[in-house]
Amino acid sequence: GIIGKFMSYMPLTLIVTLSASLFVALIINPVLTGYLVRLPGEGEGSGVRPRWQKHLGYALVAFTALVVGLANYKTLIFLVVAVPLLWALYKYALHPAEKRFTERTLPRLTQRYRDFLDWMLQRDYSGERAMLKNTFALGALTVGFLLLIGGAILGGVSQLASMLLLVPGGLLLAVGLIGVLVHSAESVMLGRMASVKIGAGFAAVIAVLCVLLWVGGRIEDPLIIVELMLLPGLIVLFGALGFFLLNKDRARLLLTDNRARLLTTTLGLLVAIVIQFVVAPTGVVFFPDTDPNQVRITMEAPIGTNIEASNAVADEAFRSIDEVLRENPESAANTKNVLTQVGVGGDAQFGGGSSSAERSRITLNMVDYGARAEPSPLTLRKIRERLTGFPGVSIEITKDEGGPPTGKPVNIEVSGPEFDQIVQISRELKARLVRGAQGGEAAPLAGLVDIGDDLDLGRPEFRVNVDRERAARFGLSTQQVAQTVRAAINGIEASTYRDGSDEYDITVRLKERDRQTLESLQSLTILDEGQQIPLVAVADVEVASGLGNITRLDQERVVTVSADAAEGVNGNELLGRVQAELADYVEGDIPPGYTVSYTGESEDQAESFGFLTTALLIGVSLISMILIWQFNSVMNPLIIMIAVGLSLTGVLLGLIVTRTPFGLFTFIGIISLAGIVVNNAIVLVDYIEQLRTKRGMAKHDAVIEGGATRLRPVLLTAFTTVLGLIPLTFGMNVDFVGWITDLDPSFAFGCENTQFWGPMGTAIISGLTFATFLTLVIVPVMYSAFDS
Repeated sequence: GIIGKFMSYMPLTLIVTLSASLFVALIINPVLTGYLVRLPGEGEGSGVRPRWQKHLGYALVAFTALVVGLANYKTLIFLVVAVPLLWALYKYALHPAEKRFTERTLPRLTQRYRDFLDWMLQRDYSGERAMLKNTFALGALTVGFLLLIGGAILGGVSQLASMLLLVPGGLLLAVGLIGVLVHSAESVMLGRMASVKIGAGFAAVIAVLCVLLWVGGRIEDPLIIVELMLLPGLIVLFGALGFFLLNKDRARLLLTDNRARLLTTTLGLLVAIVIQFVVAPTGVVFFPDTDPNQVRITMEAPIGTNIEASNAVADEAFRSIDEVLRENPESAANTKNVLTQVGVGGDAQFGGGSSSAERSRITLNMVDYGARAEPSPLTLRKIRERLTGFPGVSIEITKDEGGPPTGKPVNIEVSGPEFDQIVQISRELKARLVRGAQGGEAAPLAGLVDIGDDLDLGRPEFRVNVDRERAARFGLSTQQVAQTVRAAINGIEASTYRDGSDEYDITVRLKERDRQTLESLQSLTILDEGQQIPLVAVADVEVASGLGNITRLDQERVVTVSADAAEGVNGNELLGRVQAELADYVEGDIPPGYTVSYTGESEDQAESFGFLTTALLIGVSLISMILIWQFNSVMNPLIIMIAVGLSLTGVLLGLIVTRTPFGLFTFIGIISLAGIVVNNAIVLVDYIEQLRTKRGMAKHDAVIEGGATRLRPVLLTAFTTVLGLIPLTFGMNVDFVGWITDLDPSFAFGCENTQFWGPMGTAIISGLTFATFLTLVIVPVMYSAFDS
């Protein structure tokens, strides 16, 4: 088996080995012979090689090409075409571009950066109350924020002491926010036409993204486009006002320190982005909603339904699905096959749960993502709209999940002492959900589907009520009556049959025809001391329904009412509407001793987000302690941590313009982004410190020189990271193995993994783009301001 597995990998191993050999022959060998091996007496740059080395290189190339061609002629064709193209790409495109960037672009960019940084460090404190003007907004914002933190900490100790900090803290924070917004508007107005151009460019980028998102179906409401244009529109407006109202020679209004102008404008941008996020929210999700590869339609009839009736329900549902596929060619093209099962278990994903005659399931397997004619959620929505009109049958439509299994978006647990009261509460909650979901898109709970509960009250049974007084007259006990009924229906072990070392229980009970009807049960007799006593003489037999199961949580009986979100509906937003719809009933009509709690996906999400928040805070604390120890200062680590916090501006902006919900992977992206921002800021601040302490530079010169020196590595770090995340974020797929072996690269854009991991890439790309500006501009300016 091991040898067979090794032989199965031989072709791929041979191709990779020969490709590497060809690379060595064509690239490494000329480099070694041309630059490392020199003829005696030849100059450094002559590049003359011995003739035998040339012949040896040609022989190696010919031999490698022969072996590769014999193994796979397509691979040889690929290498013959690809290697010269790569060489030409490097010689005529990459190398000239690199030379042009190094000799022309980078020096110009560095000089402009020096001039800009020098301008940002200019300040004038000669005017009246200049210090108060430049520091009031930032100081009020900082003090108010610190007071709010202190009040929150004291809240668990003393309410009065907490209010003494919270009230002035809130007032100062509000005053600081107003000052930040005023100074931001001031800076935009002073920018004049530059602000107009920046706002227009920002609007153009948003417009292009909105068009792409509209075509992709991620924007359906035109009002969202208007909301996204508010921020660039305000920038253009204030820039135009400054151009027409302010004197061209006017360089200042209120602030006389360019550092304060930059810091307040950055904070104002953060506040504006947060407001924009509130106005045009993208929503919060636990895991991203991906296009399903498999759709399961589970139909559950009332308990006691036989297999034939369930099969009829499944046939009717299949005909409805078949009509959808015949009427919609795109939906039919999306579907690979359809599987119908009758009498299935409860767990479709892992095959668990006992089979039930009343439960049937239809499974639709989708074709590969790249071959789909329409998004699979649209196909699922068409099927859901058609599967109606099945009275008494509960239909649940589910899809495979890209992440770990979680609960439903709406999962309400009702618990308490009396089970009958729990049942009544759960039924009222379910009825309210059903009423709220009816009425189409105008309904308060529009998008709420698959409403159900885990109550199992309809299990049919024969109930034998023993009349103790009548039984006592015949000298019978309830145990004798129960044993007789049990032996007749379930059977009783009479003996054991032995076959060698195996033993088999012998159970005796009535024939099936004598224990299936109420009349047969009523005709039973109880043998007692030689006399036959009719069962109906001592007990009443009736047909009733009983509990199929009782669920307990922490030893308390619990009934769960659950519902799912339709395709394209945010689960967290839907849960908020459900809580608002049920608030009056939960708060006013629930009897004492009974609890209604929202669990499921929301509970898992809160737990995961709480863990990541704790992990982020612990990580920031550890980084801060290490930085304080490294710099022997508190201010420098504070500057770096503020830069990490301000990088959220770019993250939120990226989520807003791409309409990406904030989810678990976005949070992971923020944690990853923090590490990149910290690294760049550490090196920059440390180099500025070295210039001041070891070379004796003045603070102003050290800040400019340190930023100019770190400009290239910071830009390259950001550029390479963004490029590396583009395939993951936008789903650029290339089959390199198929390209080399079969000349089939299978280029494709978009896949399930992109939908799953794309939010993390979006957060890092947008956050890192803004963080580059933070590192190169904000950090040096904060260093200069904090060191004042």
